[in-house]
Amino acid sequence: MEKRTEYIEGFKFSAVAAGIKKPGTDRLDFGLIYSDRPAAAAAVTTTNLVYAAPVAITRERIAGGLCQAVLINSGNANAYTGEQGLSHAKELTGELSAALGIAPDLVIPMSTGVIGHQLPMDRMKSALPALVSELGKSRFMDVAHAIMTTDTKAKTVAIDAEVSAGPFRIAGMCKGAGMISPNMATMLSVILTSLRVEPRVLRECLKEAVQDSFNAITIDGDMSTNDTVLVMAGGSRDAVALPESLSDRMAFASALNQACLDLAHQVVLDGEGTTKVVEVQVTGAPDEDSARRVARVIGDSPLVKTAFHGEDPNWGRILCAAGRAGVPFDPDKVDLSIGVVPIVRNGAVVPEDWESAAHGAMQAKEFTVRLDLKAGDAGARIYTTDLSEEYVTINADYRS
Repeated sequence: MEKRTEYIEGFKFSAVAAGIKKPGTDRLDFGLIYSDRPAAAAAVTTTNLVYAAPVAITRERIAGGLCQAVLINSGNANAYTGEQGLSHAKELTGELSAALGIAPDLVIPMSTGVIGHQLPMDRMKSALPALVSELGKSRFMDVAHAIMTTDTKAKTVAIDAEVSAGPFRIAGMCKGAGMISPNMATMLSVILTSLRVEPRVLRECLKEAVQDSFNAITIDGDMSTNDTVLVMAGGSRDAVALPESLSDRMAFASALNQACLDLAHQVVLDGEGTTKVVEVQVTGAPDEDSARRVARVIGDSPLVKTAFHGEDPNWGRILCAAGRAGVPFDPDKVDLSIGVVPIVRNGAVVPEDWESAAHGAMQAKEFTVRLDLKAGDAGARIYTTDLSEEYVTINADYRS
């Protein structure tokens, strides 16, 4: 597979500066993705009980399996805004659908930003005509920039792959740097494919793809009100259809998995205040859910994350976190390594001089922590970050 970033057939893009968070700025904050035809669509959304108005609308509209336009804004999450927030999102998508000449139910709204504030409707409504008139194939990156909040860089992926019916492309964008602990953070992602895929197959492939990508990352353990990953397939009227063979479905699923993992990894790399990215691998668990639970508790622990930041191989914090995950294992049997450096074997600290070597492994930007519970045959991994002073600074001043 080849990775590139450029337009994808059947889709158009536009973005404008609407002053959604701060009027009078020229920062892009309002974007539109448009498909030449109603495309098959699937989505996964936050499992947070406090979810945003656009999430509620997305869940309702995506049930039809089709989408033709995605209206995305940064600067305002439209979350915890009650009936008025719902009404505002429906009003915006209604006006957009009229301008595009499509059914309102084919428009998916997505928002990210500050929680608890009503959308600046006048500024957003006045920006809609420009969004429509400026649609073009080459403005993919403008939308990727428009959805950023505390992100330091746009996160995109493009993959070329092939099925028996011919070549296809997947192109995606994502935003997220803080409030990241998806479980389907202020995390939004839109992934497009030139291949025509049935909605049922798209849903199944997306559900599988997010499990080991977007659902396997954590920056701060906080799940957002707005998390949404949306996939649209077959925007062109001449789109090649995904053949029904198992090998072709596996080829598409593999490309989608790769795209999701690439984007998820970029989110962790750009985590607020991040100086380290750590892969936590847990093996020897009773089942995958148990392995994932242990890995996530380790990855979410402030004590573990601050040790990562200080490059301190404080293995006791790691085992302590594992022990409170609610997964049965015998502490006297576990193995623990940092990088390739063994620290604990069969529940005992190794006799070798491991500390300086483990400290050296933690000086890298990316390293791995491996924990074998020896309580089963299942395993899982998550990607986490360190916890730095900069993270505190960013979030102490987020609304100002």
